[in-house]
Amino acid sequence: MIQPPPSYRNPKQAAEHRAYMIRTVLWLAAVPPLLFALMVYGYSDQAPGFLRDFTASLDGALGRPVWNFLRPPGS
Repeated sequence: MIQPPPSYRNPKQAAEHRAYMIRTVLWLAAVPPLLFALMVYGYSDQAPGFLRDFTASLDGALGRPVWNFLRPPGS
């Protein structure tokens, strides 16, 4: 069985990969909470009509996770 030769990263490649991973983790950590906060605001009375319509359609397309979170108990 032949094994592939090991691949080594030089310091520049390692720094680029580290920067890429940090950028990716920050996006994954920041975007979902911000989207959730925008959708919660979209369900409020203070939101403009177009945002309420957009929020309801987007939430419906995703399976209503925000509405299930905001829904009053027993309804």
